[in-house]
Amino acid sequence: MLDSGHKFRSIELESAAKVLACGTTVTGAKHYGCSDPSCTHTKVIALSCKSRLCNSCGQKATEQWMCVQKEILPDCSWRHLTFTMPSVLWKIFQLNRHLLGDLFRISSQILLQTAKKKKLIIGMFSALHTYGRQLNFNCHIHLSLAEFGLNQYGDLVPFTFPFKDLMSQWRYLVITLLRQQPLSQLILPETIVDELAWKKVLNDCYNQYWQVKIAKKTSHKSHTAKYLGSYLKKPPIAGSRLRHYVDENVHIDYLDHRSKTNKTMALSHEELILRVLTHVPEKHFKMLRYYGFMSNRLRGELLDIIYDKLDQKVGSVIRLTYAAMMKSFTNQEPYVCILCGSAMRFLGFERGASLSQIMFHLRKLAKLRPI
Repeated sequence: MLDSGHKFRSIELESAAKVLACGTTVTGAKHYGCSDPSCTHTKVIALSCKSRLCNSCGQKATEQWMCVQKEILPDCSWRHLTFTMPSVLWKIFQLNRHLLGDLFRISSQILLQTAKKKKLIIGMFSALHTYGRQLNFNCHIHLSLAEFGLNQYGDLVPFTFPFKDLMSQWRYLVITLLRQQPLSQLILPETIVDELAWKKVLNDCYNQYWQVKIAKKTSHKSHTAKYLGSYLKKPPIAGSRLRHYVDENVHIDYLDHRSKTNKTMALSHEELILRVLTHVPEKHFKMLRYYGFMSNRLRGELLDIIYDKLDQKVGSVIRLTYAAMMKSFTNQEPYVCILCGSAMRFLGFERGASLSQIMFHLRKLAKLRPI
């Protein structure tokens, strides 16, 4: 625990340790040597950490996810919805993370029930987004919905739903979820001192207008993959937004949604780290979930029918490799000797340390530099 009172979750420490070890041989490495006997050039490629906090690993995971989605998504128009809530409830869900999974269920339930009444099977996927531009905890759901549904005869039928009812249903279901939680099992902020104050917070929130944003339709699946891809795998803040480090304060850029202007905010290095770590999800928590004909249970049976109806040809999913991404971003072939131009050959693999070992040497890792 820090002097500020922040008590680290184990997953936060693990994620930080992985990021510090990324780019070093601590995570393991592959050794290569030039195939030309007269050349002595060798190369060490450190294994990635695959942490959500890592900029390089997050970029690779995002590109890989988008590559897969561009192949498997039905090529049609998609509607994007964003389900938000009053800011006073953000802290409630931050302190009670076991409730975050219910936000997926609630937001999808509204549309699935509408489709069920129309005897349609719809397809959608949603992502949980927990951070705002200033790295504050701001939990909301991004949901992408295919423009059609599959009826009982195997035909594609346009799917419409009452836009004006979305907000009231979303608000009712979230407030009902919170009211059903035993107060003794909830962690509440210090400002909510008793049950009466808790009920007042819920009643006040229920009387507010909740924003449910409905964006314009995207024309095809590539737009949809790109839209959600920016929210899924990348860390809460890009390195390009970090401006200065002066007097132990970090200056970051952010877009103010109210004024629509770019502003700069100064945070202490400790506060910045704590804000970033707050958005690390619990272990095994799924930040992306699929429903309807996009769900794992139905997609194997129904997607082929939908591809046929759309006259869509689906190719094999291309897996992005280290060499392909390096060539794409740097325009250089990583397995070619930089001295003589000959091919590099694999020499051996260096096993990395276990997560418990990495955690034990956390302080030493903070002083290492990536290779």
